[in-house]
Amino acid sequence: MRSHPCVVVGLAPDATKNMREGDRLTLAAGPEPQDAVACFCGNARIGHIPASRDWVARLLAEGGRHEVTVTGFDTDPAGRLAHVEIAVALPDEALAERPAIRSVISEIGDELRILAMVGAADGRLEPAERGVMEEFAAVRARELGLVPDEAEISHAVRWARRHAPNMLDVAGIVKRLRKTRPEALPVVWEACAIVAEIDGRIAPEERQSMTTLRALFEQGTSRTQK
Repeated sequence: MRSHPCVVVGLAPDATKNMREGDRLTLAAGPEPQDAVACFCGNARIGHIPASRDWVARLLAEGGRHEVTVTGFDTDPAGRLAHVEIAVALPDEALAERPAIRSVISEIGDELRILAMVGAADGRLEPAERGVMEEFAAVRARELGLVPDEAEISHAVRWARRHAPNMLDVAGIVKRLRKTRPEALPVVWEACAIVAEIDGRIAPEERQSMTTLRALFEQGTSRTQK
């Protein structure tokens, strides 16, 4: 089984009551076009899958085997619950028969995580830093042939903030990018510099992060060019 990230929106008022990460959910056809795939915890309808994630609707229509698991709870900057994060797992044989399932998180999630680490090095991701990340995500998504809506972009940035890596994680990400998408390295580094400087000052923690990052990115770029 291979898991693909997704979210549940249009949440019922008590959608997450007694719900925990790891809980299993079920999907079913919804009553309205904008509610094409409804999501249930037991017998309780908690919300629906966004129309932009049309691969879920196709999966359901085709009767494809799948498992749905709660992976997290996403809150907006005001602290309100915005999404229930889920993973939709499909058997490997099913993946071979359908188009690739792609999202902002699956394609550039690691790149956003690096930016989040830089922005939150001083303990807080400021609105200006968040704005740079959202613009970066929108541009990179278009470059990779994705057409996400604003909600998916915003969620991906919040997800990246909650999954900000440490330097050991970053070293692994840079290594993977060097092998799979080397052209992204200079783009991500440039965005890191913008995030660090966008609020008009570079905190000592950000400066230290940038120094270490520079060494990792320069090493990754130099190995790519050999």
